[in-house]
Amino acid sequence: MRVLEKGIMPNGTSIQIEEWSENYSFMPYGSTIASYPKSKVSHEGTCAPKGNQSYRFSFNFKSEEETKKVFNELLTGGKALSDFKENLSEKKYADCL
Repeated sequence: MRVLEKGIMPNGTSIQIEEWSENYSFMPYGSTIASYPKSKVSHEGTCAPKGNQSYRFSFNFKSEEETKKVFNELLTGGKALSDFKENLSEKKYADCL
């Protein structure tokens, strides 16, 4: 995994574009956005999100172009992480966004 680009959303949440295709050939180049917001709710489990604590949420997209477009929308505040729940890697945590 390689980080291609980093940024901070207007609300202070760190985000980055990650490149996983070097490790997993089925993934398109530069198709993942990782974010580190504070979770809005808690889930059961040792490694699950806990309310008001930072957690890594990742979002997968179909192409590098789509990923870059979403990344820029998040950086400018035009969109929020919750707008991309359908792209969330672990959809069971969608209520945390």
